[in-house]
Amino acid sequence: MRYLYLLLLLVGLSFNQDRSVIFNTGSPDSLTSVDNLGYTISSTNTIANRFSVNNSYVLEAMVFYMKSLSISGGTVTVSIKEDNNGEPGELVSDLSEWDFSLNPLNPSGYNLIVTTDLCIYLDQNNYYWWEIKAADDDTEAIWLHSTGSFYQYAQSSDNGAHWQINSGPAGAGGIWAEQIFETSINNGDVNSDFVINVVDVVSVVNYILGN
Repeated sequence: MRYLYLLLLLVGLSFNQDRSVIFNTGSPDSLTSVDNLGYTISSTNTIANRFSVNNSYVLEAMVFYMKSLSISGGTVTVSIKEDNNGEPGELVSDLSEWDFSLNPLNPSGYNLIVTTDLCIYLDQNNYYWWEIKAADDDTEAIWLHSTGSFYQYAQSSDNGAHWQINSGPAGAGGIWAEQIFETSINNGDVNSDFVINVVDVVSVVNYILGN
């Protein structure tokens, strides 16, 4: 029986999922270059990048490049939101919002949020918004510009009540996710190993017997 479980594990691994960069605006050259301007993140200014996915994914991680202008570093709120008629809408889930503390001495501006344990789903052929805002009135930072200039972004001066949609550089960073592969359900495939055989019968019998 032990060898059977090992075989089933190997079959499952053969259907391993694919990790992908689903949105990438590139990294800035440095925090001090005059060319690396950015968007102000403060109590009166919120920025969101718009992106789309062609497949279904589970969110894994986000990297964003930000320079803190607050002595203490400050805290920003990072979120993934649904698209609402071309504007940032509701949160994708109750788990898709994070308060992130900035380090004022961070030389690269590189900030990482890992989400692998949260099961945040992004549905195929949908648009989403990657939003960053100040978490309090004392926080002020610069979300550094992307190296490219052909992105759609949104800007709000009233904490997201109203948005101005623009095209140009986006906030620099990237989003990683794991692609979801869905297989058709076969009636009788009790253990989901993609075949119907005596193992499924044994599983049903064991269930009936309470094993």
